Amino acid sequence: MIQQEPQTWKAENQNQKVFASNFVPLWIDLFNSDIHLVEKVTKSLKNSGLLCAAGIATSLTNSGQQWDFPNGWAPLQHMIVEGLSKSASMEARAVAKDIAERWIKTNYVAYKKTGAMHEKYDVEKCGEFGGGGEYTPQTGFGWSNGVVLAFLEEFGWPKDKKIDCD
Repeated sequence: MIQQEPQTWKAENQNQKVFASNFVPLWIDLFNSDIHLVEKVTKSLKNSGLLCAAGIATSLTNSGQQWDFPNGWAPLQHMIVEGLSKSASMEARAVAKDIAERWIKTNYVAYKKTGAMHEKYDVEKCGEFGGGGEYTPQTGFGWSNGVVLAFLEEFGWPKDKKIDCD
């Protein structure tokens, strides 16, 4: 049996690219117990380049693949928004509401145009569904429906605001 050297983590080996999944720990209740950390992470999210006109981009890499820019996926929107909204930070809750409104809007406008909910959306363009990847983008996705309903239940929709792309 060949004995291997133990693997040692080295900072220079860390991936420096930003992904929406970097912010999913906001969803964990324990994370929200430190308001200063939540505010620091909220600022990082706002400065990351991931926040777009129609939601949070999955990554900043425009590779043409489905898990990359400009696509946004409902589960990532939901975990990040839910985490921010559970925080005691007013700023984090405001960012959560803003993201939720962007996501509701793009889903609604795309539905009005196509008659279907989509599995992913183009977060650069309100009302456009996403693309890329190994297969034709799917419609009728339960997670898209569920996240919009969860956001509407959590935040409602402002009576003085139209649900359309500005």
